Amino acid sequence: MPTPSPIRDILLAIGEAIRAELLRLADANGKYPLRSNSKLKQTARVEVTQGRGTSGRFEGYTANSALQLYAEEYAVYLDAGRKPFTKKVPIAALVQFIKNRNLRLRDRQTGRFSRKRVTLKGKDGAPNVSVNQLAFMIQNAIYKNGIRGRHFIQPAFDLGQNLVEIYLDNQLLDSISYQLDRQLLTV
Repeated sequence: MPTPSPIRDILLAIGEAIRAELLRLADANGKYPLRSNSKLKQTARVEVTQGRGTSGRFEGYTANSALQLYAEEYAVYLDAGRKPFTKKVPIAALVQFIKNRNLRLRDRQTGRFSRKRVTLKGKDGAPNVSVNQLAFMIQNAIYKNGIRGRHFIQPAFDLGQNLVEIYLDNQLLDSISYQLDRQLLTV
């Protein structure tokens, strides 16, 4: 396990700030907020790695130090959205989406959600929309209208860049190391 260092702690704090801002912006940008059990919220994490110097000790901020953010793959698609009249979304993915979220249709006359789940066959003999038909309707709506992107990744990284510039200013680090070298040489 790496020994704790102030640089590692600073990088970890910056990474946590980026992660928190990323999730906040993803939740705030868009018509629908992220669900409470969203995979993006559950799996977003931060890792900091530091390189070892020639003596084998962990050094401060070197070229080998890295801040890594991990998130679900669909975060990129959520950020960018989807342009209209591009490749259609696969029906199988939409069917899984409908089943995972237990989507229901609205009655055209009353505007209320139907009391039944969208099922493949109507139990009462009434014409129900099948899951495949609903998936096809969603697929065509996405194809014609696209999906507006939430654009939350770049602002979160900009915040992280500002924090890096504040806490890990290279000139500040160079001046501190220069002062330490001067003090050690004079002793």
